[in-house]
Amino acid sequence: MPKKRPSTNMKSTKTNPPVWRREDGRSSKRAYNRSLVCAALFHEGPRSRVGLKQSTGLPLSRLSDICGSLITEGVVRESMISPAAGTGRGRPRSLLELDLRRLGVACVRYDQESVTTALVDLAGTVHWKRRWNAPGTEDATTRLRMIAKHLKQTLTVAHEVGVKLVGVGAADPGTVDVSTGRSIRAVNMPGWTNVPVVEHLSQSTELAAVIERADGWQALGEVAYGAGRGSQHVLFVTLLEGIGGGIVEGGNLLAGRDGSAGEIGHTRVSMDGPLCGCGGRGCLEAHLAPSRLAALWRGVAPTDLDNIVPRGEEAGDDFAQMLVAARANDSRAREVLANAAKALAVALGNATSLLNPERIILGGRFVAAGDSLLGLLREELPKYALPELVANVDIRLAELGEDSAFLGIAARVRSNLFAYPSMGGTVEHRPSAKSTAKKGKSP
Repeated sequence: MPKKRPSTNMKSTKTNPPVWRREDGRSSKRAYNRSLVCAALFHEGPRSRVGLKQSTGLPLSRLSDICGSLITEGVVRESMISPAAGTGRGRPRSLLELDLRRLGVACVRYDQESVTTALVDLAGTVHWKRRWNAPGTEDATTRLRMIAKHLKQTLTVAHEVGVKLVGVGAADPGTVDVSTGRSIRAVNMPGWTNVPVVEHLSQSTELAAVIERADGWQALGEVAYGAGRGSQHVLFVTLLEGIGGGIVEGGNLLAGRDGSAGEIGHTRVSMDGPLCGCGGRGCLEAHLAPSRLAALWRGVAPTDLDNIVPRGEEAGDDFAQMLVAARANDSRAREVLANAAKALAVALGNATSLLNPERIILGGRFVAAGDSLLGLLREELPKYALPELVANVDIRLAELGEDSAFLGIAARVRSNLFAYPSMGGTVEHRPSAKSTAKKGKSP
């Protein structure tokens, strides 16, 4: 009789209770042991059952039962064969490893103009992605419902691409409070203030949800899967119409007090510079806004710059044309780019003095600027930080493009899911308040 295909939302069987903690808050022994096995495989790599016995201290009889259930659920697979020990006459041992390509997350990124959702596996592959235009509304409730609607549509695709969902993640364009799961404010999204994103998405999808600033997710994605691989101390800075950033230390995104660490776009690089969307003057974001730089290149009077409305990126827009002109040695374009590099160097010099990063990754439209900007930046940066701090900083362009935020969500969920149980890791399904309430109703 063929085995029943596991469901896509990781709901547990009778032998694996759906609640990962008892009502008194203590983890069940079985849940603890399952998490311990998965954490060992995640942090130590593929292991035989004998190797897992050494890593976890669990007896082989118990490991056999746990590993069997994890294989059946699609969390673990038997793959590589280790060489026979000793004389080579022994029986080769199959190795167990986490099946990261079968486990995945549903992601959503939104801003004033659009909503984009994606399905990403925990090995770092984006299987599916779709973009919708955002409604022209300043009502946060209406916008949040629309975001949840598109995310739920994405869940239906998971089975088709062969991914079993273990969570959902939101990439927010503003500042967030990670502890409460709320978006505090997005400067470029009127009305988007104190929005309970995590609560709403978790109830809508019946999956555990996480939220970070989109820039933070991008930083984490580049470190886990892109230009930051192998680095422990990374500063990520991205340019779209605004500037954001993220700080990754030892594979972890630094959150700060409430999740907003890394807002380098709103650090001041001049005392009386251009007006920023936040209401201040002289922010790095105001100096480097692509629409402003393009206007300077086109010869707009400085007195009119404050009236320029930020716009999203468009193929062949004025900023893109300015970069082409700079590569063709257009003197005005090169002057504008040089001044932009100086403002960026001031901000990165301050950040380097504070954080001492080993690598700085530039994403977004910085990538399009390429060597035209990197060369200028490398000349300017030593002027704004101690030489010994700047000397060994590796400045690189991002590699993952717009997928970096989705991959950052996958990296976070993967780390949380397969953390050692003493650190809160669990492979058990935690039903949302909505699903728990449904189960509590009498038939």
